[in-house]
Amino acid sequence: MNTLYQFGCSHFCEKARWALDYKGVPYTQRNLVPGLHIKVARQLAPKSCLPILVYGKTVVQDSSSIISFLDQRSPDRPLTPLDPIEAKEALEWEEYFDQEIGVPLRRWFYYHTLPDRARASRFLLEGAPWYGQALFALIFPKVRTAMTRLLDLNAESAKRSEERVLAALEKLDGALKERRFLVGDRFSRADLTACALLLQYCAPDKSDAQVSAAVPAYVCAVRDKHKNRPFFGWVLDSYRDHRRPLGDALR
Repeated sequence: MNTLYQFGCSHFCEKARWALDYKGVPYTQRNLVPGLHIKVARQLAPKSCLPILVYGKTVVQDSSSIISFLDQRSPDRPLTPLDPIEAKEALEWEEYFDQEIGVPLRRWFYYHTLPDRARASRFLLEGAPWYGQALFALIFPKVRTAMTRLLDLNAESAKRSEERVLAALEKLDGALKERRFLVGDRFSRADLTACALLLQYCAPDKSDAQVSAAVPAYVCAVRDKHKNRPFFGWVLDSYRDHRRPLGDALR
């Protein structure tokens, strides 16, 4: 059986989950505990980052590489457009979203979330194995220190990250004018990437009350201002039309 090593809370891992489900590739999820995941990840692949897909005897690390691998192995329902020009455009969109939404949104969110130990623990342990809560109670201070260092979390970097995300959302809104898909006339890795990276922000599987309980007040206030923006409705529609029910996806 194919195995996806992941964090349940990670928007980059959601990219891989969505691609696997979209392709109809059978797999099991192996949810790891942040911090403790490093040992497992480095036994499988060169880096400590997730997601990692073990597909038979092949190991693929990184969400974009997983999508490309799946398109090669399972060409039905391609996520990479067949037209070379459209394929190039989709890959460029994907890289842009990874760098201008995926990375800065993560930094901005964790800057505001990590000071609240209870809230941060609930988020980081989403889908984690049963023993995660007890272990995380012991290692959380070290995990928080490591994340603060690795993600370069401080007031200035959080401000810059917020500005980058807001600029990317403006660009996404502009691209969606009179357009259902970002590239060509069908759903592609460009659409999947944008929507997956905005999973926790747009929260198609949660009520407003659930979001308020899970998300820091400042982040929630910014999000509330965006709920009537084109990109926000597009993400919700894309999850409805191109994603299995999120409860199944996060099984």
